Amino acid sequence: MTLALTSKSRRSSPAARRRATLRHGRSPLAREKARLVAHFRGVLAELRARDTSHLSPEQCAARAGLIAELQRYARTGRFPRNLDFPGIRMPYFVDAFGTRCAMAHLIESTGEVDLVARVARTANNAFIREIEGDITLRAWLDRAGLSVAEAARIQPEYCFITKADACFCPNSGYKTVAVAEGTVTAVASDGKTTVKVDALHGDASVAMVGDTLDVYNAGSTGTAVLVTLSDTGDSTWSARLGADGTVESICSLDVPKISKQDAINAMLATTTTSGEGSACSDSLAKKDAVWGESQCGGDVSDGGDGCALTAGSGGASSSLLLGSLVLAAATFARRRRVVRRRKASPEASSNR
Repeated sequence: MTLALTSKSRRSSPAARRRATLRHGRSPLAREKARLVAHFRGVLAELRARDTSHLSPEQCAARAGLIAELQRYARTGRFPRNLDFPGIRMPYFVDAFGTRCAMAHLIESTGEVDLVARVARTANNAFIREIEGDITLRAWLDRAGLSVAEAARIQPEYCFITKADACFCPNSGYKTVAVAEGTVTAVASDGKTTVKVDALHGDASVAMVGDTLDVYNAGSTGTAVLVTLSDTGDSTWSARLGADGTVESICSLDVPKISKQDAINAMLATTTTSGEGSACSDSLAKKDAVWGESQCGGDVSDGGDGCALTAGSGGASSSLLLGSLVLAAATFARRRRVVRRRKASPEASSNR
């Protein structure tokens, strides 16, 4: 990483060196939390400095209560995790673990549980500017004494997962008990492929050599693949093997190659000690530290603020990026497809 320093004194400052050491010595998760905490610190200062003379006493009281609640929320350090969009930051109303974003938390703190549930169900990754036409949301903002612009400023984007979780590890939501080595024998028009099992690793009760598995987007006929299997024997995710015996990467991030055996070990991993990613991610990071790095470059010091500021910037760019990500996400398992179906549902359109 290249640091642009504006003066010789800053380069030689002991305090600057200590900050740089601490910053780069922190884990990706710690850096992401620090970025979000700094984001909320700035937002709180702006909210408190805003002229509120146009608001009613009721609106002022509600606004003050929500500012205090936002400060408490920021202090918890528990924020949503991005497990669905490799390589970029994305807003989440509620993540896969049920963690609320700042706006969802504030709305829910006032008793509007149904509103939070509906937005999470129909527009979970939308920017505030993209759903500002929602009548119920606008009414809540009016009662809260907050403008749409302030709500958009409060809303962060998230990027927690490691490069391993973004580029390789199966985040399908199913427990992997076995990994099948196989060969694609047939490809259907809808992308479903038939894979014949050539070898099995892990729980031998869920499949046998010679069985066939239904896997989506596993490649063309003759492609060698690794397929993860759940405890019910369902195939949940696949990774293609290259001619050199290494696993093909499914993202554009700069990551090392993975040998077949290391890939199998990572797929079957069940414990993690780092706390920064999945057990699979932890397994790969032990082989090469690059796998444990954050999938999104930059923290607070690198100019990243994670703010959804305007519809013309954050909102517009997110739509373009999302279009390309939908294609890449097809190689992930059922969880990816569920996210896309929710975002494309008629109900989502009717509530914007």
